[in-house]
Amino acid sequence: MTGREIEDVVVADARAGLDAMADGLFAALSARSAEQHEQDAGPAFAALKRTRATALLVPREYAGTGASAADAVRFQVALGTLAPAVAIATTMHHYKIAALGRVARSGDERAAAIVKDLGTGAGLLASGGAESTPGRDLRTLGSWAVRDGADWLVTGLKRPCSLSTSMDVLSLMAELRAADGTPEGYAQVFVPAGAESLEREPFWTSPVFGAAESHAVRLSGVRVPDDRVFPLRGETGRRFATDCYTWFQLLISASYLGVARCLASATPADRRAGSRRWTEAFDGLRRLQAELLDAADAIDTGRPAGDQLNLAVRARDRVEDEIGALGGLLLRAAGGGTFARTGFFTLLAGALHAIAFHPPQRGAREGIGLEPLDAESKDRR
Repeated sequence: MTGREIEDVVVADARAGLDAMADGLFAALSARSAEQHEQDAGPAFAALKRTRATALLVPREYAGTGASAADAVRFQVALGTLAPAVAIATTMHHYKIAALGRVARSGDERAAAIVKDLGTGAGLLASGGAESTPGRDLRTLGSWAVRDGADWLVTGLKRPCSLSTSMDVLSLMAELRAADGTPEGYAQVFVPAGAESLEREPFWTSPVFGAAESHAVRLSGVRVPDDRVFPLRGETGRRFATDCYTWFQLLISASYLGVARCLASATPADRRAGSRRWTEAFDGLRRLQAELLDAADAIDTGRPAGDQLNLAVRARDRVEDEIGALGGLLLRAAGGGTFARTGFFTLLAGALHAIAFHPPQRGAREGIGLEPLDAESKDRR
């Protein structure tokens, strides 16, 4: 296979992965370079809304695309190939939609109303869940909602919060409290992005994925109607949490594979077929994607929730273990000329290691929703 043929396969994969789910998205994103998207992702987020790619995992009955898990994996890989930070940021949207959509389809009217609103408006959902802080229990929350008549007053801080500028709705994990302060469990609270007393503050200073719009979001007594508060109680709450973790592992891993494919584009087409490093790395990326697709198949075929979670976590761990080294091969295959002309691809190679910082991190896998995770995966360091 010649270098040009290999390049055509990469481009064809990206085009197919995007346009199969959102017609015209490939062309819209290809109008700008990946480096431009990393400097300002606003136009990319707008294109996702315009082509309704934001409704990818909203069930069809709620005005969405109803994509399979396998299609979602391919979509995120393709998206990361063209716009790395956009793929990382929108993982936070898609995984929460997928988990909430399952609850809606089980008959929960409150969840159904929230999902339908997002699907109809093609809105972006920012997810304020666990913060990846070493040594911190995933159940330690920085936000709470106090009952006030028929509403709730939400206070707290989420940092970082990707999509903080482009979001339409913030989904925030919060502790529920009665008016007298008595704890009432946990909930997902859905806050309009334009709500009073919701403020964005600078937080993300790293050059890695700077375009993901990861500000700190502070809420100071934001009033939220009761029908936009989804309590996480009983079996429904446990399954929702498990689904959140399962989908997150799957989609964040796919997004990082897309980032690596973007790095693969640094090697000129006429040098790819003759580069042992490039072909070895690209074959490794395809193998890792195949493992993710196997985990996605467990979701699509309705295997038990515990099986879905364990397969997704194992696939994520495999990506985490190997992607940094594959990125190193791709960076060396690109050559010193690329290194001298731009720091973009060097930045991407370093960014591949950031997958290790997304929760649940190894060695800290005890928490809500992780009960079905097997001992081997929990104990990994």
